[in-house]
Amino acid sequence: MINIKNIKKVTIMKRVIFSLSLCLCMGFASMAQDVEEYNAAYANKRGVYLLPQKGDFALGVDATPFLRYLGNFFSSSGNSAPLFNGVDQTIYGKYFVRDNRAIRARLTLNLLNDTEKGFVRDDEEFNFDPSSIETLLDVQHTSNTDVELGIGYEFRRGNGRVQGFWGFEAAFGFNSGQKRTLEYGNPIDVNVDQPTPTRPSTYQGFTNIWDYYDSRDRRLTEEKDGSVYSAGLGIFVGVEYFFAPQISIGGEFGLGARAYRTGQDKKIWESWSTITDNLQSETVRPDNWNDVPVITVGTRTSGRIFLMFHF
Repeated sequence: MINIKNIKKVTIMKRVIFSLSLCLCMGFASMAQDVEEYNAAYANKRGVYLLPQKGDFALGVDATPFLRYLGNFFSSSGNSAPLFNGVDQTIYGKYFVRDNRAIRARLTLNLLNDTEKGFVRDDEEFNFDPSSIETLLDVQHTSNTDVELGIGYEFRRGNGRVQGFWGFEAAFGFNSGQKRTLEYGNPIDVNVDQPTPTRPSTYQGFTNIWDYYDSRDRRLTEEKDGSVYSAGLGIFVGVEYFFAPQISIGGEFGLGARAYRTGQDKKIWESWSTITDNLQSETVRPDNWNDVPVITVGTRTSGRIFLMFHF
């Protein structure tokens, strides 16, 4: 005899199983669609994340010097690639406190160390023999140290590989002031009949020209611009494109207010003293400064292109 109650129970169980199966299928389909959309926006085909996540770090460098070097290297206008006579680079660091927010730091280094040389007539040999073609070298050394540290907070927004960002930054800087020292081949020496050495209007075999003599027969041996300290606040906005997992290239534009404290310039001259009958050195500073540093306030814009690695 067929038990009707058992048939009803089986029927109910089949309906429940069918309903659960249908729900699971719909759920997996929905999840699959979500994963596909998520991977399309935030991961590659291998499932590797394209964009930074909370807790990630980022390290980057300024791409401008490399692009400038590459552009000059392939230029058809005859411009040669620049000489590496110093450092001009910005290093970036970020820590993502959220997927779309980061604490950032920036260190900009601009170090210059350059030497230029030019030929000049050997006065002593010329005084002994006017037909002499012997030459000496005048040498100019130029150096400068420019350092800036920026600390800021960044907000991000975007879908997929293109991310926009904006935020604010505090910056502190130091510039040692450009320093030039000059070494002359011909000394100032009345014993060899050259209290006023030759002043060439051009330097044979070299493109740069300098003529650091004044009307008092002094010549410059050192010239230094005043050191500059700066501090300020600014805002920035930019776009970043992730062309590979966790690797991006981007650009940003900044605008801010900056206060500068500038020290005094100085020059050191040498000349022959007819009073003491020897070589003397004289340090000159601007008289109107009265040893008081100058403080100025102004706005400053900035633009950067960077390459960033996230990990």
